[in-house]
Amino acid sequence: MRSQDELLRRKRRLATVHRRRRLRFALGFGAFCVIVAGIVIAATARGSTEQVGSRGLLAGGEQSPSAPVAVLGEEHPAFARLGDRNLLLPVDASDATIIAYQSLSDERAVALTPIGDQANANSVIRFFRGIFSSDPPIRYYLLKSSEGEGTTSVLVGAPAGSPVFAPISGVVIAVKEYMLYGKHTDVQIDIRPEKTSGITVTLLFVSDPVVSIGDIVTAGKTQLGNVRECPQELAENLAVYTHDSGSHVYLQATEEPVN
Repeated sequence: MRSQDELLRRKRRLATVHRRRRLRFALGFGAFCVIVAGIVIAATARGSTEQVGSRGLLAGGEQSPSAPVAVLGEEHPAFARLGDRNLLLPVDASDATIIAYQSLSDERAVALTPIGDQANANSVIRFFRGIFSSDPPIRYYLLKSSEGEGTTSVLVGAPAGSPVFAPISGVVIAVKEYMLYGKHTDVQIDIRPEKTSGITVTLLFVSDPVVSIGDIVTAGKTQLGNVRECPQELAENLAVYTHDSGSHVYLQATEEPVN
């Protein structure tokens, strides 16, 4: 009888120990989840409309980790791929305020392949990327539009008046002034990349063009013109992120169908 009582007490003690262990584990896991959730919420609040302003520079001239391009000795680093070719940044790296891709409703449009890390990616991805990865050399955004998310065009932010350079080597096939949306005077510059026949790289939101049809241009070397002042209604989607006027260069690539 006595041995049965001792066995019963032992079982009760073991059950109590197990309950306490489960409780401690549950409390610890709950605290861990709260901490992770807090970090993710903070990352979300900071990351989706993170300010890049003041040309991404900190006091003392150091590059801010939120800048779209890490200045590492290259004025015009590759920021995207067009097929098997690099597209170089069309403005000086120190002038760039944002790189933002959006979808284009044009069946001739060629999708660009971004280089670098997406700045407005899922907050969990940003959190773990921040732990295990160093700061990327290029940071870009994917903007939503009526066409959804896509990379068939890219907006490269820079202060109005900043020099605009050829993003790819080739020949200028068009320099023309037109009315943007029927009310804004703008300049369109088309470049046919070297050793291609049906691809055209187009830049918009350019002022004071300094090239002509037939000119040979070199990526990152040949100036095309300057960044123009951007109409407010066309700059708002970038100004949310850059907290400035939203001035930018618009770039897209198209391919004519082969008959």
